[in-house]
Amino acid sequence: MQWKRSLPRILGAAAVPAVLLTSSLTPAYAGEPSVAPAGKAVFVLDADSGRFATGKSALAGRTAGVRPVATYIGRATDTQLLTGGGQKVVADITLAGSPEKDERAAWAASSRFVDLSWPDLGAGRYTVFRNGAEIAHTAGHSLRDTGVRAGSEVSYQITGEASGLGHTWGLTATVPAGDDAAALTRTARQVEARARRYTKTAVVWRSFIRQKWATIPSELRGISGCKYTRGYKYRGDDRGFSNKVTGPSFRAGLRGVVYWTKSPYDLFPETGVTRVYNSHGVEVDRRKASTSGIDFRTKTRFDGKTRAVHGQIEATDPFCPSGGARRAGIGVFYDARLARNGDFYVSGKYRQAPDHEMYLYGYTSGSSHTSKTVHQSRMRSLLCLSQPSCERGTIGNSGGY
Repeated sequence: MQWKRSLPRILGAAAVPAVLLTSSLTPAYAGEPSVAPAGKAVFVLDADSGRFATGKSALAGRTAGVRPVATYIGRATDTQLLTGGGQKVVADITLAGSPEKDERAAWAASSRFVDLSWPDLGAGRYTVFRNGAEIAHTAGHSLRDTGVRAGSEVSYQITGEASGLGHTWGLTATVPAGDDAAALTRTARQVEARARRYTKTAVVWRSFIRQKWATIPSELRGISGCKYTRGYKYRGDDRGFSNKVTGPSFRAGLRGVVYWTKSPYDLFPETGVTRVYNSHGVEVDRRKASTSGIDFRTKTRFDGKTRAVHGQIEATDPFCPSGGARRAGIGVFYDARLARNGDFYVSGKYRQAPDHEMYLYGYTSGSSHTSKTVHQSRMRSLLCLSQPSCERGTIGNSGGY
């Protein structure tokens, strides 16, 4: 594997070599990691610049701040070796290089901890999940997680609501087996190698009716303009959340695919068949909603490492008005920055009906893939299909991981 490696200019009289000056091997923790209280992070990304600060992020009572020792520019990821306060770490800075501040986030890890940092967008509280379990709330924009095991991979998600949007960052940290220069460098190479395995990422959103049957709410029957209201019921999807790539039924869905070895992307919009039954349980009509309001597109050029995308779903009941003041239906929009290594940032809103789910699938070859849950939310009420009836929910702010 070949990297473009750059060494920073080190302040002071003595130059720091390309490898860390001291060597210490920390043994792996025995057993499974426990849920540990969040601590104060030392290696904190400056989201305004997209870099780990030099000097400005000095530890309390110390004069030396965080300094990059080596930077590795790969084909799939960017990593750094950092030192500060007598500690040494490897950091993934792939998302930190995003052109938009909101998207920037990073992790820095030794064999004993992972420091996470993300932009301070003004949320009153950010919630942090480790491997799907909630581990911390913080009003800040960084934390240290000590509940990790040397040599493991840990998946994090950070979510918060600010400026009327939900914001979610996903980071997968590779915890080094040791803290000497060789172990940290090996970890950086592992991060690059793992990212290179991925050939494409699929973004999937599905909106579905959890119940077996659904009816037009009585409050809307006289004003909805729908063809079938009193005395009729609609067939639901009769299921819960599912992260299967294909198979689960839905009312409206969007699958967008970006590739990491070529520039073109794919869009697959779909709607399910809407079936209507009378009070005797006899099917009286069926129809599919239009997919013309379902869209997915890339917003940045191909570079093999990250890609910004936008998705939206506007799909109405095919037996109800498709325009005008009485128009109602499924409504979603999201903006995302996807990284080849599986990291991501997502923000957006949705009408709080019906149920919704959003997943990212990272493909290595054929059908082999990993999956990440970005959002899951249960329907508040079918009234929320009408835009004026319910405030939109924020993606990632449901705690449904």
